[in-house]
Amino acid sequence: MLRNYRYVVLAVFSSVLVANALVARAQTVELVTKAEREIEVIEKGVKVKKTGPPEKVVPGEEVTYTVAYTNKTGKPAEKIVITNPVPNHTRYRDGSAAGEGADITFSVDGGKNFAAPDRLTVAIKDKSGKDIVRPAVAQDYTHIRWVLKQSVAPGQSGSVRFRVVIL
Repeated sequence: MLRNYRYVVLAVFSSVLVANALVARAQTVELVTKAEREIEVIEKGVKVKKTGPPEKVVPGEEVTYTVAYTNKTGKPAEKIVITNPVPNHTRYRDGSAAGEGADITFSVDGGKNFAAPDRLTVAIKDKSGKDIVRPAVAQDYTHIRWVLKQSVAPGQSGSVRFRVVIL
């Protein structure tokens, strides 16, 4: 059973890498994505939290994706936008997206439109089949976008991150 979920996580990780590689070429900034799973281990009789690769995960566990960026050019990189899909077979962990100096927005329509969480809505059908609109929630998010407020100087690095729950 665990073997199947390992495959899911590796497939999820690969899809994020592909998305980031496309952004990196367009922006002249190198992006490197890392997926990690937090585990508790006992060291000298004390429980300690550590991170490592998500080799074996089961539904309900969380994986953290960190996207490190580095300006590899000789000039400042302007208007950097990093967009990541919420990987298949996962759900975005509400409030987990972070990135110093970045405006963070979300999409509920496959990455076509982005807005702050309080401005997102989704259309659903009620019990009678009538279309109604409700505020979006974290499980509705399909993509996350970080827009860096400042330019990235040559050689400068930083990172953005988010967490997902394995379904």
